[in-house]
Amino acid sequence: MRLVFASNNAHKLDEVRAIMPSGIEVLSLREIGFEQEIEENGATLEENSRIKAETVWEYVKGTMDNGQRTMDIDGVFADDTGLEIDALDGRPGVYTARWYLERGKEEGERKKDLGEKEIFAANRAKALRELAGKTNRGAQFKTVVTLIMKKSEDRLQHSDLQVKGVVRGQIATEERGQGGFGYDPLFIPEGYEHTFAELPIEVKNSISHRARAMEALVQTLHEIA
Repeated sequence: MRLVFASNNAHKLDEVRAIMPSGIEVLSLREIGFEQEIEENGATLEENSRIKAETVWEYVKGTMDNGQRTMDIDGVFADDTGLEIDALDGRPGVYTARWYLERGKEEGERKKDLGEKEIFAANRAKALRELAGKTNRGAQFKTVVTLIMKKSEDRLQHSDLQVKGVVRGQIATEERGQGGFGYDPLFIPEGYEHTFAELPIEVKNSISHRARAMEALVQTLHEIA
């Protein structure tokens, strides 16, 4: 089975490919020639995940309809992930990826062109500022995955099928660890004393929100195969 993952994020691709069983090949957007920007303007993780999956599926279906069958693609899946912090009423949630822009329009405009590492660092710094002095540091990561599969006649199948994965934990008082990406140096998963960034990648990939969502996705693929 060959599926397109609606992302070019190298970290996410590595995680997903490590989780998927050997019988499922995962392609990136770059590998199918998809170059357009997807406007993630949904109000929830569920909406954003669906927007990404449907946009990429329309591209894939368009290449099929035009006879450009350079590769046989069985479906598309997309994820959207949010960090939900208890003491902040679930923020940043759907705004997790660019939470740092909330500091103010003028400053946000100046920071739009930051590189990936700088964005990650700015987001983590904001989390630590927002939680300064708070004793409740409970949080959870949630990943929502939307799957779209094709029928033999290339129509949509299961166009609104979604699965999710959640992992509870705590936000550390300082950054710890060199591994992972995003908020990993701050997030301590429930049942562990180390952050995602301190844990071996194989451990993180076995317990993370994305791993749990992918496990649910794989189970769904088995059921509809």
